[in-house]
Amino acid sequence: MMFSFLLIVIAIVVAVPAITGKGRMLNTEYIKKDKVASYKKWMRLIYGLMALVALTMAFFNFVEKEAYTQTHYYEFTESYVGKDGVTYPAGEKHSVPEMLEIIKDEDKPASNSLCAPVDTDALPYRYVETTYTLQEKYQNSFLKAISYKTARILNYVALGVSMAIIFTLFLFMNLMTDKTAQKKAREQANSPVRPSMPKGAFDFSDYKDEVEVTPDKFSEDIPNQPVEDTTPKKKKK
Repeated sequence: MMFSFLLIVIAIVVAVPAITGKGRMLNTEYIKKDKVASYKKWMRLIYGLMALVALTMAFFNFVEKEAYTQTHYYEFTESYVGKDGVTYPAGEKHSVPEMLEIIKDEDKPASNSLCAPVDTDALPYRYVETTYTLQEKYQNSFLKAISYKTARILNYVALGVSMAIIFTLFLFMNLMTDKTAQKKAREQANSPVRPSMPKGAFDFSDYKDEVEVTPDKFSEDIPNQPVEDTTPKKKKK
């Protein structure tokens, strides 16, 4: 049921651009300039087909998985004596619930699988067939005209058609794409970030002839100053 619901959601998503002709799914950023109109036209058609196929898959998946009840049948390959002492002859069909009831052992914890309840010895049984019955609540509906086998086959056919449409979609987009514009956009996106300040702001070549100010140069450019005598003078008596 959840898968059918998911398919309905997908159908709605692709149906919106197909009907309105708008949305990101019809983006023409890198499409060849002279192909934009035809690109949108064919893309809307492809999306419309995808919506129809998705709804078809949702319907037949619902019929296959939900509308029909599966019943698996097994039979004993040799006479089997149950816990109640009843002998079940070989070749007699039993559904899974019936088989579980026959092999149930009151003294041992039973599992919901067709295995030996007491020990590991294999039980003498084999699979016979599986039947599919339309549920009673759908007996008076149009689903009565659709057999389980038909629903299953059409479900797989719709799945194959959807895969073909998706492949066609990617092929069509590739043919309509302007490879040069796309490549240029990728190169610009991958280019390193340049400094915001002009290149001249980091060029100091105009100052190469100026005198470099260093401690030695600084002492040579300043004229000699008289050294002040800081020796304390003696007071006269």
